[in-house]
Amino acid sequence: MVLQNNGTIALEINHLKKIYPDGNVHAVEDISFSVKEGEIFSFLGPNGAGKSTTISIASTTLKPTAGTVKVFGYDVISETNKVRKHIGICPQDLVFYNNLTVYENLIFFGKMYKRPLKELKKYADFLISHVGLDEKRNSLAKKLSGGMKRRLNLLIALVNDPDLIFLDEPTAGLDPQTRRLIWEFLLNLKKKGKTVFLTTHYMDEADYLSDRVAIIDHGKIIALDSPFDLKREYSGGDVIEFKFHEADTTVQKKFQENSQQSHFKNVSYIDEDNLFRIAIHNGLLTIPDLLKDIQEMNLHISDMNVKANSLENVFINLTGRRLRD
Repeated sequence: MVLQNNGTIALEINHLKKIYPDGNVHAVEDISFSVKEGEIFSFLGPNGAGKSTTISIASTTLKPTAGTVKVFGYDVISETNKVRKHIGICPQDLVFYNNLTVYENLIFFGKMYKRPLKELKKYADFLISHVGLDEKRNSLAKKLSGGMKRRLNLLIALVNDPDLIFLDEPTAGLDPQTRRLIWEFLLNLKKKGKTVFLTTHYMDEADYLSDRVAIIDHGKIIALDSPFDLKREYSGGDVIEFKFHEADTTVQKKFQENSQQSHFKNVSYIDEDNLFRIAIHNGLLTIPDLLKDIQEMNLHISDMNVKANSLENVFINLTGRRLRD
């Protein structure tokens, strides 16, 4: 599809609000952000944070209480039909027909967009082959496994070759290998200039795929940046876990005596595991100096583990909850 607008902003949201009719539920509270054309943008938040409401408004299925939303310069309220020509939506709910085959579903939904049949068939073949459904192209959708149904759901969102794709947990329930297949497929879409607006409960997915991440909680954007910069600004850093041969009380006393050293300012003790955790930035680079300091304290390590800095750490630090809470 050739864009009619030549701007670099795929999605622009300004002062968006959504208050449901009873007036008690403020689903979205005056949020503003934009998504650049050709980027993968992840929208993270706990359940009830306002993610689905925002997507519904941006994809023209729900009207806002206030504010504006534009897709490639077209207003979602006054230019709805123009917006819909440029978007694809993959919801959490399955949207295909059980008694049609994989291939028939794609042709059926593709015809709704009035694509030339020859072009549509070729594109359907391309989509099927790139998510590993070749052997199931002539199987009824109702006979597919759960993971295959998820893949078909994704393809239906793409059959109109949209410029902006809204994906609401597209890899939920998929095995790790299939998730990786979908990730590479999405990155290939990005290389073709497509824009992806992604919600996910998999932090590693958001970290791996995203150019930028927005975190929403209680209807408000509380952080927005690249995964790297979010981890640098809001996380405590890498976590290095230790167990020692010495008694835990002895170890605790040693750390307290040396708490002014930069390495030991963020030490916590996990009683049930007899585990000491040290949060530190650039942990992998710091380990040699850290081990030297521990040796100088006459402590002897029995076990050690390194957990790299993660978006989950960021999310917990900002919201006080895990993503699914």
